[in-house]
Amino acid sequence: MAEQPQVSEDVTPEQFFEQLLPLGFAAQAGAAEAGAVPRDFALQYHVTGPGGGDWQVQISDGKMHAKKGSGDAVLTFTVSIDDWRDAVLGRDGANLSLLLPQQRPGRPDNSARVKTVKGPVVQELAREGKDPFKVEMMFNNGAAPRTTVKMKIADFVAMQEGKLNGQEAFMTGRLRIEGDMAFMMQVAALTA
Repeated sequence: MAEQPQVSEDVTPEQFFEQLLPLGFAAQAGAAEAGAVPRDFALQYHVTGPGGGDWQVQISDGKMHAKKGSGDAVLTFTVSIDDWRDAVLGRDGANLSLLLPQQRPGRPDNSARVKTVKGPVVQELAREGKDPFKVEMMFNNGAAPRTTVKMKIADFVAMQEGKLNGQEAFMTGRLRIEGDMAFMMQVAALTA
């Protein structure tokens, strides 16, 4: 099994996507339960701002490859360079789960279901003393329906880790949704 790579403070998007991300994926794939790792999936990352760029990440036969550039993707992330860096380095409440689809133990690979969803979800995640962490996830290049999720970054991370129930967060006002609720329910079902 491969070791999880360490991320230095001065990591560039190119180093992260082309070197560290594939190494981290290999480490997780080696430790994952059978059937939990996507076999065929394409991700696209648009990192905006000075020092950013576009990276195509392809998972094929359970192995990950990444290269600079754009291409067709099942899931496209658009994030500023500053928010990307916070997520990669785990700063200001952010972590990698904001930019990488997470697989929780005991759950099968649901990448085939993701391929049936179309539309963008914008996440605006509030954090102390700083502008919200913003990331757009575009499913299968669909321009609509458009939905915005607003909540505290700590609550979102807890939801990703399975420590906070999404329905409970919604019912108690910790999670607000603007836009197409039916579409958001499709997206939420991907992690159920």
